Amino acid sequence: MATAEDNTLQTLHATVHCYLSILQTAADTLSQACPPIGGPYGQRLSRLRARLAFDSSAGAIEESCADTSRELLEYAAKAALYLERHRVELRRAITGLEGIIRTLAQRQDFYSARLRQFAAQLENPLRPSNLDQQDAERLSEVATLQVAGLLSCVESLSHESQSLFKRMRDEMAQVEKRIATAEITDPVTGLVNRREMERCIQAAQARGESPVLLLFEFGDDLPAEVAQQIAARLSSQFRYNDLISRWSERQFLVLFQGRAEIASMRAEQVSPWIAGRYLLDTGATIETVVQARLVDAPLTDLELAPIR
Repeated sequence: MATAEDNTLQTLHATVHCYLSILQTAADTLSQACPPIGGPYGQRLSRLRARLAFDSSAGAIEESCADTSRELLEYAAKAALYLERHRVELRRAITGLEGIIRTLAQRQDFYSARLRQFAAQLENPLRPSNLDQQDAERLSEVATLQVAGLLSCVESLSHESQSLFKRMRDEMAQVEKRIATAEITDPVTGLVNRREMERCIQAAQARGESPVLLLFEFGDDLPAEVAQQIAARLSSQFRYNDLISRWSERQFLVLFQGRAEIASMRAEQVSPWIAGRYLLDTGATIETVVQARLVDAPLTDLELAPIR
């Protein structure tokens, strides 16, 4: 027969299990609801859940509640900023495109009027019965001028259409570029992207801190599927509050929360875990070599190759 203590333990066990399930659901939701923002937050909540699975003490649960609240509030603020940026940029793009379309319509009307004028002139040539040598020469000159004017009109119309379409493409490219500045997630790995990592480093420096940065650099550019596997391994090897980013095609950067000597030890421990052989979707394998080192902000000595 179950005792009151047994019932209490079962209740506590069920409560912790439910809490861990909610954390995982929150992590999945953040990653899916707004992928350009939510990926890193989902990963951190997943790491927080993994930590609690090993330590479910009252103190750990209370600390995780505070951490989760902070993560959710920060996610909400950045997601709202991202969506607002989308709204502003889309409105700006629509306004810009409307202006280009109005200009295109005006130019089309202008050239259409000219084409109608040329057509009317071509429909009413001098009568052949009235022609003498001088009139024939005049008719030839007029026809030549009309044809030249018609060709010029068509050429101008084509040139202006191409110019306006280029403006439209450029406008859309600028909109995409401006919107991208609000994204914080690397689309391949789901880690924090380089832009967001730079902001976090600058924020730490503004607080008077000296960021402890671990760089993991691979010998060659990494295929997307390998980069994803490396990201998963790195995420499993660092704590919830260590920020991991995709820095370039072959580099991953960790903003380590701790002393430099401890970070150096972690680098030695993690490097063998993320180096070596990776399996591709085709069934082939790829061998990777990694070098890990501590680096100093503002990272002037790092390779600055962008991620394509």
